[in-house]
Amino acid sequence: MSDSDLGELEELSIAVPAERLIPTLDASRSVQAMGSVGGDDLHIFLREETLREIVLYAKSDLGHELGGVLPGSFYQHRGRLWVEIDGYIRAERYVNTSASFKFTHDTWSAITREKETRFADKPLVGWQHTHPGYGVFLSGMDLFIQNNFFNLPYQVALVVDPRADTLGFFQWKRGKVSPCGFFYVRDKGAR
Repeated sequence: MSDSDLGELEELSIAVPAERLIPTLDASRSVQAMGSVGGDDLHIFLREETLREIVLYAKSDLGHELGGVLPGSFYQHRGRLWVEIDGYIRAERYVNTSASFKFTHDTWSAITREKETRFADKPLVGWQHTHPGYGVFLSGMDLFIQNNFFNLPYQVALVVDPRADTLGFFQWKRGKVSPCGFFYVRDKGAR
C-alpha cells in the first residue's frame, strides 16, 4: 500500500491509522521476511506464538478444513500501512468438509463473544482456514468470504496446508485479492 492508499482509506470512511514504529525498525524484535514482500504491499506482521497456535490447530484435523479469525492492529509508519496480527480465534460451530469451510451465524456469535473477552479493542484484520492436502490458494467460496466479510484494505486471508507444511497470505491490492509475503516476528529475548 502506498501514500495514495491513505486517501483511499478516507474515501472509504476508514479512519487513518495511528502512526507507530514499524516492527522491522524495532530493535527489540527479530523480523524475517517470509515469501515475497513487495514494496507496495501491505506489510503483515505475524508473531511466532500466534503462528505456532494457528499451525498446531491446523494440524489437529488433517481430513477436514478448519478456520478462524485474526484480531490485530492496523497502523502506519511514515505513510506505509501495516498490520500486526495480535492473536487467533478458532472458529466454533462451523460447517466443514474435507474441501470446504463455512462460517455460520453461530460461528460469528461465538467469535464475537471470544473477541469481546480477549481482544475487545482490536479489529479483525483477517481470517484463516486450512486446505489439507490441496495447497495454498483461495477458492471461489474463499473469495466470497474475503469479498463480503473481510473487504477492508487492511484485511487479509491466511491459508494453511497442514499436510504439506505450507502457508500463504492474501491481501487486497489495487482492488483485487493477491498473494503476498509476510513478516515473521520474534522478541529478541525469545528462544
